[in-house]
Amino acid sequence: MMRCLAEIAAKGVKTDKGFKEIHIGQAAKALTKLVGYDVTTTQVTNHLRKWKIRYQRIKKLRLLSGALWDDDQKMIVLEDQHYLGHTQDTPKDAEFLNTPLVNYEYMEACFANKLATGKFAMGSNEPLGKPIEVESLEKPIDLEGGETNGEGFVQGEIPINFGVQGLGATTPSPSGSTNNKKRKRVLSDEDTVQVNNMSDALRDVAGAINNTCHTETHPDLCKTVMDLTNFDMDERLAVLDYLTEHKGKGLNFMKMEADVREASFKRIIAKNPDLV
Repeated sequence: MMRCLAEIAAKGVKTDKGFKEIHIGQAAKALTKLVGYDVTTTQVTNHLRKWKIRYQRIKKLRLLSGALWDDDQKMIVLEDQHYLGHTQDTPKDAEFLNTPLVNYEYMEACFANKLATGKFAMGSNEPLGKPIEVESLEKPIDLEGGETNGEGFVQGEIPINFGVQGLGATTPSPSGSTNNKKRKRVLSDEDTVQVNNMSDALRDVAGAINNTCHTETHPDLCKTVMDLTNFDMDERLAVLDYLTEHKGKGLNFMKMEADVREASFKRIIAKNPDLV
């Protein structure tokens, strides 16, 4: 099956989104002829998925620290001590290490250009059609030569001068420039209003969620509030209504020490003058 699909890929057929049904059908027919009984396209698809998972695992293992690649034998090579330590931690990886990988060339032909590796990632300020440099097994980035501008670090931290087209981003400065000024995004008045409205809406949602976290008031809340005789009855009734409505705050109020509770009472009245 893998040999048949590899031959299809080698003919230049576009398989960047996977093999098409017609190609799966060709492989199924070839297998049927080989084994002497019917092989369905579903069986081929499931089997192909298994081999793709194996190839993804192999690609990750090739990136292990200290791992070497024997291209003649198609084998990931680890030193004995490293191999023993790794396989003790991850026994399932043993079948892929220090042993020739069966059907690796077929897997590479079928899947090598179809995995999302970031190899063709584009910078936000790069014009279309100009790939940025990306570190890979075949082309590592030189960290000591001083020629790298840092764009290849697709998994690193976002640089401070990162910009987005259409939001006030400036064009990248020439290589070697010492200009370290931050690039700022410029929002229009309309955008600012929308952002503020969204912030207010989020605060309202957060408040609603907080209020619905608790469905019951503390059974002693009424008595505790009414025992605060330093405050007049109207204030106590207003605060009781407030804490009953905001059940989470009511529970916190009950957990406070006496002096802290009185301070909290005064704060509720001060921040909500309309209560009384």
